[in-house]
Amino acid sequence: MTHRTILLAGAMLALGSCDTFLGPPAPPPGAIAPMGSAALTTATKPPFGNFVVDGSGRSVYALIGTRGGSGINRCSGPCLGVWPPVPAPAAPTVGSGLSPAGLRAVSGFAGAQMSYSGWPLYYYHHDMRPGDTNGQGVRDQWGTWYLLRPSGEPLTPRY
Repeated sequence: MTHRTILLAGAMLALGSCDTFLGPPAPPPGAIAPMGSAALTTATKPPFGNFVVDGSGRSVYALIGTRGGSGINRCSGPCLGVWPPVPAPAAPTVGSGLSPAGLRAVSGFAGAQMSYSGWPLYYYHHDMRPGDTNGQGVRDQWGTWYLLRPSGEPLTPRY
């Protein structure tokens, strides 16, 4: 092997590992498919108690610092591959224990998404089944993510 071949192989290996540091690639525009239903409701699971889920029982999360739309655009590009937004349907509904006045559609990088009590809502890509809560308390390059209480407040740890 020549030095040039070795250098080229090393560069390709280094570039191929970049996803590890940058996160997964962003999905193409319009590729984020709805993962649940148009309804928001609640679920109960120890140790969290009651928290907001979609109508299919999939956990939804809020990114700290995005309430009221002030930081909604912090989740774009690669973030949308890890935290797909909960799409806003034409006629979203809320179940018992949630405030219909808290439900809104907000603008996001992937189109209109649901928000509750001012928090844009996201799914977590590691939640595979209804009832999974793997995104609770996750800290990543975009911030800290929490489930929401039915009151609309993040389900943060109590120390």
